Amino acid sequence: MLFRSKGNKRRSIGAAWIGLGLVLPILLLGACGRKRVPAPAPPPPAKQNVVVLLPEPDGKASRIVVSNPAGARDLDQPYQAVTVQRADTPPSQPFTMSQPEVRRLFGPALDVLPAAEVQFLLYFQEGRDTLIPESEALLPQILAAIAERHSTGITVTGHTDTTADPQFNYQLGLRRAQAVARLLTGKGVAASDVFVASHGQADLLVKTPNGVAEQRNRRVEVIVR
Repeated sequence: MLFRSKGNKRRSIGAAWIGLGLVLPILLLGACGRKRVPAPAPPPPAKQNVVVLLPEPDGKASRIVVSNPAGARDLDQPYQAVTVQRADTPPSQPFTMSQPEVRRLFGPALDVLPAAEVQFLLYFQEGRDTLIPESEALLPQILAAIAERHSTGITVTGHTDTTADPQFNYQLGLRRAQAVARLLTGKGVAASDVFVASHGQADLLVKTPNGVAEQRNRRVEVIVR
């Protein structure tokens, strides 16, 4: 009995292994037939605008305010920047960007920016359209700026002090501007690129009463764009 009982057990075990032998390949085939579900892609990074304050070419201080309906930030240092993600989110706290990072982000845009305009002040002898020697010495710098920018927009504006009547001063300012224009065109600047005007005594650099001789008001402003 005992032996038969053991034999029966052996048979039961053998049947169990046979059963497993039949079932296991089916399970394996089922596993191989399943399609893998790809993991969901990560969400794209939120888009944001970056605003950077660049330094002025002449080193002068500059400042901008970046604002939207949710708030505003002041930028008053070169290479300060903020990010703006949405209209309902205020601009970020200002942070400083390195020059290489600014170049990496904005290089193509910076490369096509026109050169900043440059201004020259030329001073004149009292009551005349003759430059003082120190101002005449600035002409090579003006010509160099025109050449560097390939400028086709050069504004030459004459001014006077208040030592004569307004009508005379308007004409004197015009003669001064025309004198500078002739000096430029005589050095090869195209006359069609030079725009001449006069403000007479109407735009004093130094505010004075009538009848006051002031060297800094006897001037021509040359702006090269």
